[in-house]
Amino acid sequence: MKRGNWRTMLAGAMLPVVIAACAALLHTGAFAEESGDFKGTLTASGSREKLPFLPGREVGIFSIEGHVNLSHGLGETKDFWATWVGLWDTETGGVVRCVWRDLHGHRIFGVLSGTRLKEGAVLSGEFVGGTGPFEGIQGDFRFTWTLVSYDTGDDVLSGYATDIHGTYRIP
Repeated sequence: MKRGNWRTMLAGAMLPVVIAACAALLHTGAFAEESGDFKGTLTASGSREKLPFLPGREVGIFSIEGHVNLSHGLGETKDFWATWVGLWDTETGGVVRCVWRDLHGHRIFGVLSGTRLKEGAVLSGEFVGGTGPFEGIQGDFRFTWTLVSYDTGDDVLSGYATDIHGTYRIP
């Protein structure tokens, strides 16, 4: 047998194996993209601290944690524990970072902007990444604080939103 012929035979024998492996990967969804809409509610509580600033201008930092319960989830996942930290300014609005964690410890990272924490305040955000099944997630979301309350010392806060909704795409 000539030297070049065995290479041709080997390549010909391997071609069906390669095709079958690619077909199996496509069938299992290894290359599938997932996308959709979600909606639900969120409940959170935490603390804030007002910072001394210019007269007539309130500035503060806050940290809150709570439950995001989605009636239409991110894929199969409908429950997340979320942490938000941020800075708000009555003149320029707020800058917030959040992490949503599912029951398996996988995370979704988001950035938000909006107004200060009060009833009727609208926050808009976008997903900028994730871990595990949420790796590479992108999308946007929005919610309006339905209820925000503070204790008598004005340092402890809690809030509720009934209309968190958005879209997502996971590559």
